[in-house]
Amino acid sequence: MTYFSGIVDEHDHVRLGGYPGAFRDLGVRVEEFFPLRREESVRLDEGTADVWTELLHRAGADVVARYVDGPLPGVLAVTRRTVRDGVAWYVGTRHDRGGTHRLVRRVLADAGADPVREVTLGVEVVRRVGSDRAYLFVANHTAQPVDLAALGTELLTGAPCDGSVRVGAGEVAVVRQSD
Repeated sequence: MTYFSGIVDEHDHVRLGGYPGAFRDLGVRVEEFFPLRREESVRLDEGTADVWTELLHRAGADVVARYVDGPLPGVLAVTRRTVRDGVAWYVGTRHDRGGTHRLVRRVLADAGADPVREVTLGVEVVRRVGSDRAYLFVANHTAQPVDLAALGTELLTGAPCDGSVRVGAGEVAVVRQSD
């Protein structure tokens, strides 16, 4: 979860008893909020962040990253805690694009979730497997076309995919994969 999580309930009522409210038992306690000015950013152990920082205290979680400068130098910014059969991550700031990408890759690797395809930043690939077929969903959020390995039929155009599918800038593709 990210900064300012768990503060209110489903009726938008502030939860009493400390923050992150509904998630207090996941290993971190927020003492104070430190929103940043529009042009302000902070450095972390790896990357930069903007918009928001929080004065966090460990309450059982492991420290993943700390602020290097800004209003909270040395204070933890990202934590991780094993909880029963899972893992809870808390991110007390908004990472830049590269930092978000690295963090998500780390969280996915930690969960044992391998990527469907290695793609460039801005390309989203999801694979869904049914009882008799597998489908590849590709969303290209970039300004350039991308080519991805694929065998089957692209369902939006009906075109065969004999090794790859080209997805234009800002476009999507759905491939019914062949065996």
